[in-house]
Amino acid sequence: MARTRRRTIRVDGVDYRWTVRHADPAHVVVRVWHAATRVAGLEILVAFDDPWLNFGPIITAPSDRVAEVFALEPVTPRLVAALIQAAVAGGWPAHGDGGPRRLVLDRSRELLAPAPGTSTGGGAETRVRVAPTGP
Repeated sequence: MARTRRRTIRVDGVDYRWTVRHADPAHVVVRVWHAATRVAGLEILVAFDDPWLNFGPIITAPSDRVAEVFALEPVTPRLVAALIQAAVAGGWPAHGDGGPRRLVLDRSRELLAPAPGTSTGGGAETRVRVAPTGP
């Protein structure tokens, strides 16, 4: 089994660590935590259709519709920074204990919402627009 690569990212002057792991053939999980702690404080389910598992359907699909049907864009540091900013804006306590906050990023990668069956501390759902910055 491959070793998970832990990466460091600085967002708004704060250092975080993050990893990406496969959750199932159509998703990956991005785990983020404050660099000073070892507890995963944020777990985000991101749609990603593995090109190796979907090779046949991808090459037989009409080329102008592949982007509509398959989520092939990988998780990049820019996306992770945008996810951290959106989670903090939505009330995620980066230094907090008490287990991870589980969120889901929609297939269009524009809306970050609580995972089904979870609450956001106060019980109200928090939806935050994710807007990656830069080119």
